[in-house]
Amino acid sequence: MKRHLAPMLIITCLPATSLALQAMTDDALSGVTGADGVSVGLTSDNGISASTIQWVTDDNGLNDGSCSGGIANQHACTQLQDVSLEGVGGGLNQQWNLDVGSDGSGNPMLAVTGNWSAQKFEIGGLTFNTAADNASARSLGSLALISSGQFSLINRGGLFNVGGDYATLDLSANGDLIYRQGAAGSAEFSLANLLLAARFTNGAAGGQSLSTGRVGIDAQGLLVSAPFANVDIGFDLAFKASPADFDQTGRSNLLRFGWQGGLINPVWRLQPGGFGYGSYLNGADTYQDFDGSQSGQRSQGISLYTEWDFDSDFSLSLGEAGGNGTIARFSNWQRLGAAPGPMFRLPIIFDVFQGGVGPAGLCAGSATSGVVDQTACTAAGGEWYGNSLPGANEAAFGVLMRDGRLLAYNTLVEVEDPLAGGTVTPVDWGAAFTFGKLDADIFLYPYGRADGTAVATTDTGIRADINLIAQSPDAWRRANSSSAAVRATSGNGWQSNTHFMMVDTAANAGVGFINGDIIYQARDLFLRVTDGDSRYPDLPGGLWLQTDNKAQYRFRSIFGGGYMDNLSYDALTKVSLIDVNLNTSQFLFVLNPLPVDGSTGAAPIGFNGLLDLDNSYITVGEISSPQSRFYVKDISGRVAWRNGSLSMVSGQNTSDGLPQLAISNDLDIGTSAHFGGAPGAPLIGTLGFGSEDFGRMAIPAGTWHSDVILKIP
Repeated sequence: MKRHLAPMLIITCLPATSLALQAMTDDALSGVTGADGVSVGLTSDNGISASTIQWVTDDNGLNDGSCSGGIANQHACTQLQDVSLEGVGGGLNQQWNLDVGSDGSGNPMLAVTGNWSAQKFEIGGLTFNTAADNASARSLGSLALISSGQFSLINRGGLFNVGGDYATLDLSANGDLIYRQGAAGSAEFSLANLLLAARFTNGAAGGQSLSTGRVGIDAQGLLVSAPFANVDIGFDLAFKASPADFDQTGRSNLLRFGWQGGLINPVWRLQPGGFGYGSYLNGADTYQDFDGSQSGQRSQGISLYTEWDFDSDFSLSLGEAGGNGTIARFSNWQRLGAAPGPMFRLPIIFDVFQGGVGPAGLCAGSATSGVVDQTACTAAGGEWYGNSLPGANEAAFGVLMRDGRLLAYNTLVEVEDPLAGGTVTPVDWGAAFTFGKLDADIFLYPYGRADGTAVATTDTGIRADINLIAQSPDAWRRANSSSAAVRATSGNGWQSNTHFMMVDTAANAGVGFINGDIIYQARDLFLRVTDGDSRYPDLPGGLWLQTDNKAQYRFRSIFGGGYMDNLSYDALTKVSLIDVNLNTSQFLFVLNPLPVDGSTGAAPIGFNGLLDLDNSYITVGEISSPQSRFYVKDISGRVAWRNGSLSMVSGQNTSDGLPQLAISNDLDIGTSAHFGGAPGAPLIGTLGFGSEDFGRMAIPAGTWHSDVILKIP
């Protein structure tokens, strides 16, 4: 019962959106003749449920449902607890049709179409059972997907024939995805008004009309690909402090997110296989065989590979989910230089790790692909960020990313006020936030954080350990070389590097942080959905990120400007070398809702933050003499952002007719930073230049209020 019910529950609860789709449309079946089929209805007044669905991996052929005794430090049971599928506002109702026919050339065609009325798919808990840690009594939390939608897949020569671009795929769904950490009545975080739609098309130039691609199963797994696809994803981040059971009413909206438009040559591949524990030699260097591609050996997790280019009508939308609903669309995406390969790529491995055995760490160094070991990393002048995770007596869900990339940027921003007749203000600027080589090791443990000053855990929630590096391989080492010839090569790979720049589209020029690295580490980082904590009574409820152990954010790059068709070292206008390393022993960030501004109609997003700095530093170096640098080092003490507000106002609601982004907050320092709890330590640091310390600086307390308004005339 448990094993057979799993695919039924998962497949039948997939979400769908508002793309108009009939079960068997004339458009979809225009090339199919002689169709005969079967209709199946799934109806139930009480729904379907299972107390536990268990997925066993790496049992070494035991096949007895056990969760230990198989491959050492790999054998695991992933458990879905209290799983149910039921109707909303009535009984469960799904209708599915299977049709067989042929196209105009006599090729056999098979079609599966279906639709479902409002239903709720609920997971009471997601956890694991391993030899190192039996977490069956704990979980990452509870999740409910409430959706209605429609689906159509038509393929030639079999439903999963991958032999050519023969398939038409069209799905749509809408609803809500709601998450909580506790029993009914606990605070809830939602992807409200969720919209998900995807279809194979003929591309933006052809009007995004329905076309064909591939949906099939080959030797590697499930493949979905097409020359073109049109995707529409949207949702509101929302929070409710005191909800009913998976409550869709009375929520406070935080942020609107949208991902709309065409993709070129999209590929989605889901295949069996988790982490590869072996290694291999490439020249003299040892590399992680993380996907088992060299040794053919990997665990029994799951891998997901995605890649695509952006079509001319693609846009990313961010804005306010309440008030006027003002949004900014980032559109007209283009490739960074002549970067080879797809604009976007993200390989992900999902697995269960345990017993102190897992990926050893990540290297910020010279390797442009793969992950070298610590010896090879440091020998080439790189920096090693070790894991040693999870611990010897622990287990965790692992999400690993290797060689991800985003090598494209938008060249147009459109600010829209939906309540002002849909007025759109175009701005010829772009945000070139590219990621060159993205690697991450993310470990998720089924623990929550209890209320109060002392760190205590609960049985429900998410605790994370994270290593993440988005780098420009070897660029920083070269830019800091004492040799001018070596420095001149630091931007050789600029088309595949990490940049954070604002771009003037008309001038094709940008300014910002170029050929940089982002390094993020966190230990015992709790993701909390909470209505507050007695430790900091002045902080509002919302989505909290909190650790009392370690959080490190490091960013280093050249600061300057240049033309977007050439960001190599010699072509840049170089200002300085920037290295910011914020290492904290306590980190807290809160995202919270705020009331609508009655004068502008803006629905601001609230934010608050606290950092107990520990051995942090900031350096600003000279381009031609990197050893000549101003620095503030050995920084310790507390800083906090309080009463933060970020709002977007369209030109229809400003006196000068220009759209604006307004950011305001109070910056508390030292003992003034407390949020109603214990005061922080004074902010202290050592100032110097080159190798000479000037002296120590201390700020015992203080508050600085800031209001920043960004406009582009």
